[in-house]
Amino acid sequence: MSIPTFSSYQPPGVYVSDTSTPVVVSSGVPQQILAIVGPALGFRSAIESFKIFQATATLLSFPGVFTSSVAGPPAISAPVVTDAQGNVLAIGTDYSLTVTQDPSGNPGLAVTSVTRVNTSPNLNDGDQVTISYNYADATYYQVQTFIDYQSVINDYGQPFLSIAPVTPNASQVANPLSLAAMIAFQNGANTILTVALNPSDGALEAQYQAAYGKLANNYSAAIVVPVFTDDLTPPSGTVAAYASALASDLNQATTTASNAGYPQIGFFGLPRNYSEADEPITSLTTSLSSHRIVLVYPEIVNLYNSLTGQTFQASGCYLAVALGALLSGLPVDTGLTQQQLTGFGGFPQSEITLMTPSFMNTLAAEGTCIVFQNWNGALVCRQGLTTDLSGVNFSEISMVRRADALKLLVQLGVQNLGLIGSPITATTVATVQTAIMGLLEQAVNDAVIVSWTNLAVAQQVYPSGNPTIIAVTFSYAPALPLNYITVTMSIDLANGTVSSTQSNQNASTNG
Repeated sequence: MSIPTFSSYQPPGVYVSDTSTPVVVSSGVPQQILAIVGPALGFRSAIESFKIFQATATLLSFPGVFTSSVAGPPAISAPVVTDAQGNVLAIGTDYSLTVTQDPSGNPGLAVTSVTRVNTSPNLNDGDQVTISYNYADATYYQVQTFIDYQSVINDYGQPFLSIAPVTPNASQVANPLSLAAMIAFQNGANTILTVALNPSDGALEAQYQAAYGKLANNYSAAIVVPVFTDDLTPPSGTVAAYASALASDLNQATTTASNAGYPQIGFFGLPRNYSEADEPITSLTTSLSSHRIVLVYPEIVNLYNSLTGQTFQASGCYLAVALGALLSGLPVDTGLTQQQLTGFGGFPQSEITLMTPSFMNTLAAEGTCIVFQNWNGALVCRQGLTTDLSGVNFSEISMVRRADALKLLVQLGVQNLGLIGSPITATTVATVQTAIMGLLEQAVNDAVIVSWTNLAVAQQVYPSGNPTIIAVTFSYAPALPLNYITVTMSIDLANGTVSSTQSNQNASTNG
């Protein structure tokens, strides 16, 4: 019923009209996706054949061509041009490459053309040539989304070397980013984000920093894991000091993104050549002391390369990937404690010998997340800890993740109301209150929280407050992780009689 204008006769009575607008809230807890940052092959490859001319340049099909070799990492070779007989031609002598930069300055948009050198002793105008080259177009170093492993291979290449290295104990990882993606899908990730390091961003540390920046404003990139080559080479100082700097960079990136409203948790695994003599793990953990960082131990794990048929020792960063993938696939209220990892060949015996209960207790007491090999050889997360032990809401990764999920649920749900920028009316506070109540009930239904209380919604009043602000406060009860069950038992020898109670089935079975 609508309220009449009374411009014509209306019978006396009560006229009611419902003018409330629907309250739209979020459809669910935002998906928390694993984002992997690290070196890939650094390029895609192409081969083209065409007739070459002196006066007419031939434009290559793909932008972002590497016209000269790159030392890396990753190492990238220069183009190779051959004639119809397969003879390798010389740049500057037989042909030239011309690069035309895009007005934006993005090297991934630059185009390259090939022209015959008029004084070439090996080519005539119109001769057939073939060029093989490497390129990285504008999308290569941007955030990519994958839902299957084959698509990763298509974009980045194979993870392993196809021929075993001659050097003993050398790494057999050809492509850290592809290998990390493989491990992520093996450990339960449904979707992953990847960012390949861009050599043009500067030194290796600067490349990681730039890659984190590409994830900074992405709500989905909730779990960030960097991977690196097995034998990390520092620009100066020790590997341990360099790894510590990289871990601090990850901490800074996840903290900055979280403070800006894009909650992130970082998992940092160590390179296999990390020396605990240079910096003890407890010292590294203490220096981080952040609920935004999970430091994963140990620094080395066995992997099997099916192409060479060999098991080799890889870096602990892949353990971090597996843990991040596991977490992304678990319900929000579930942590990593006692979760089992797959895709690995265990630990070297020297590492197993070192990881005694007392040693692992010492590391965990400082906030190290330990993966250990149990009695049947499975790799298991001992406890899902962050490096911040100041309280259970910070030390348990499940608690941090739950708070992040609730924050996004409320933030995006209220944002979807479309109230920001609209005038505050007599019903605005009630509308906000209704929306928050709906979101909190949704959080209960989605097992993000157990319950909520003390919801208060009020418009601030001038001069003590800002009247353009509607302030909301509430309390919530999370589902705490079950970490310990204590059992006390005793034996009664007072009368020398031992009695027991067992089921009828067990009694008949035991005769």
